[in-house]
Amino acid sequence: MNISHALEEFIETARVARLATIDPEFKPHLVPVVFVFDGNSFFVPVDEKRKTVKPEKLKRIRNIQNNPNVALLIDEYSEDWTRLAFVMMQGKASIMPFQIHGDIQLQQAYKKLTTKYLQYQRIGLGEMCIIIKPEKVVSWRNSQV
Repeated sequence: MNISHALEEFIETARVARLATIDPEFKPHLVPVVFVFDGNSFFVPVDEKRKTVKPEKLKRIRNIQNNPNVALLIDEYSEDWTRLAFVMMQGKASIMPFQIHGDIQLQQAYKKLTTKYLQYQRIGLGEMCIIIKPEKVVSWRNSQV
């Protein structure tokens, strides 16, 4: 998938996104997530923040295991509506163990995540990572011409 430099810059500077998955009853499930993008894939860690269930029991993980179709929404809101923007990506997700040894792509994602989010130096990235391969990207920016 070819993403423009301007769009990639917007993605790189965003701090949070919303991950949408579909449950077995075809109901959407939406959660805020942190992420990095390597130009080809999005990496969403299932980190060590406090959770009510074990990571493998999280609804987003179960949903992806049953149906890998996901959407990721990255947006920028401002009271100045000329600065509104979003990018919505649809793609296929997979769950990978976050074993960075021997996998160059995961090593690079790990480094990008710990650089972008300094909190990971304290709490840890966890043992699982959601990897999303974009299939369709839609973007919009409101600007005065």
